[in-house]
Amino acid sequence: MRPRTVIFDMDDVLCRYDLGKRLRALSRITGQTPRDIRAAIWDSGFEDEADAGGYSDPETYLTEFGSRIGHPIDRAGWIEARRSAMAPWPEMLDLARRIGRQSRIAIYTNNGPLTKAALPELFPEAAEIFPERYYSFEFATKKPDPLSFTRLTSQMEVEPQSCWFVDDKRSNVQGARIAGLAGHHFRSYDQFRTEALSLGFEL
Repeated sequence: MRPRTVIFDMDDVLCRYDLGKRLRALSRITGQTPRDIRAAIWDSGFEDEADAGGYSDPETYLTEFGSRIGHPIDRAGWIEARRSAMAPWPEMLDLARRIGRQSRIAIYTNNGPLTKAALPELFPEAAEIFPERYYSFEFATKKPDPLSFTRLTSQMEVEPQSCWFVDDKRSNVQGARIAGLAGHHFRSYDQFRTEALSLGFEL
């Protein structure tokens, strides 16, 4: 039976994401080394904390981001670096658009408040296709925690059993399944399209 709701992860599903490019862009902006930036933001747990709701608004998040790396960074610089790491995947975006003509679609991504505020600038292609976009910080926890999916489906006012969740990380798909959603571990365009066809989508 065709799922009534299809929920897509963003990075490495709808676009290719390269953290190395983002680190190098941040290095050019701040003068800090990519290794030091990674240690301060990603290896320290700061970004995980932000994704899980530790910072409720973009301004607070951005101030702490700059403090952690030892150099202030403005919104435009942060967006420039994040956007440089994202390469839209036209074939997947086209599939999502086609699926959206047949079922309700949404994005659910592990990200914080500035990504939410800036997504139309970061990824306008996805913003145009997906009017519904959800971010883990809004649920005070993040994938793969099954509670994040419970809170997501409650916010969307849908039954978990009516949803098909697509993510490139196996652990996130497992968390979704524990919460009652069907799941697809995304590894390639072809495999995803084949499963979508088997579920009744006309592609």
